[in-house]
Amino acid sequence: MKSYCRNIWVILLILGFLAMGLWGCVGLTSKPKATLLVVPAETALTPTLLKKPFQFKGSGFAANELIVVDLMVPKGVTIKSVPPDEDAVGLAFGYADEQGNFSATMGSLAILNWLLQVGYTPKGPDFKQASPLPPGKYEIRASGAESEAVGLATLTILPPPKKE
Repeated sequence: MKSYCRNIWVILLILGFLAMGLWGCVGLTSKPKATLLVVPAETALTPTLLKKPFQFKGSGFAANELIVVDLMVPKGVTIKSVPPDEDAVGLAFGYADEQGNFSATMGSLAILNWLLQVGYTPKGPDFKQASPLPPGKYEIRASGAESEAVGLATLTILPPPKKE
């Protein structure tokens, strides 16, 4: 009888370890990896971005899914009208094609609000009130809404050109 009880305990213990192992495997699975390219990858923040905005290109997403492109706000950097506890602002969105590739263009309002941080008057944007993001490296993240695939890239903001 003792060996029978001991065998049951051993079996339960083994099943417990197996369950924990499976649980751990499920919990440790990472999100699918995707690729992201920012064009241009480095630039100074000037109003010319409105004429030639950033392009975002990526692959490795699910077919036809919504892709959201965010700028990750580094600690110590503030963006007008964005609460200090927000860690990202939306730059663009697009849809993947049948092969999981996507392309999106940054909109004018995102350039004005998040990058150039212009002020506004009743007549429109006021570049005299602008306080562009400081020069440095910024992480850009593209996320698939369904697959949760994530692509990362770096955008380097250069110091503004010297005025002549």
